[in-house]
Amino acid sequence: MDEYRFLFLDGISQKVREIGVKKGVLLCAIGIKHDGTKEILNARLADAESEKDWTACLMDMKTRGLLGKKLELITTDGAAGLISAIKSVYPFKKRQRCIAHKLRNVASKLKRANQAICLAGAKLIFAASSRTEAIRRFKEWKEKWAAYEESAVRSLEKDLYECLDYYDFEKCLWKKIRTTNVIERSFREIRRRTRPMSIALSPDSTERLYAGISKGLNRNYQLPPVEFTHNS
Repeated sequence: MDEYRFLFLDGISQKVREIGVKKGVLLCAIGIKHDGTKEILNARLADAESEKDWTACLMDMKTRGLLGKKLELITTDGAAGLISAIKSVYPFKKRQRCIAHKLRNVASKLKRANQAICLAGAKLIFAASSRTEAIRRFKEWKEKWAAYEESAVRSLEKDLYECLDYYDFEKCLWKKIRTTNVIERSFREIRRRTRPMSIALSPDSTERLYAGISKGLNRNYQLPPVEFTHNS
């Protein structure tokens, strides 16, 4: 199992039935090998995206063989509990902050009148051809907006360098490894299959359902193999 170059981690909320109906979180991990083959490695129901829950999820994978010896990058949404768990289970591994999540976070802090133009400028940072150019574009964006959108600028600035780790890899991989979109696509398939259900399932039934969906998706991922390029 210890053959993955990239690891993507994220969570999806899900209603479960215990005493009444409450919200749980499906913690999901997808790995991509050097040849571009991807696989859902874990889909684990938890109460929340806490450090404890994520540590249990990561330790489960590590116990099953994902030691991380070939792991070069872990892409996440930046949740504090998840980051702490990664530092504990896979210390010293490079982390990429998902730029889609980061930009949504920045957008939430913008005044409505400035949102479109300011966010467009922020997106251009990540369209740069190099890390140096991205940093230059950020400084220009900051100079333009710091006085008007201090909170949004500060939000991006504090995570900027972790948002740019994808520049350490081949250019054809940048779009694929700088977001958790690979998990978002799997989430959409899970939602498509569970949305028609009129009742919430028990935790055990929910995990069995997700295990079945994951196996089906993994079969699709394996046949046929895909070339790992920006077009795949």
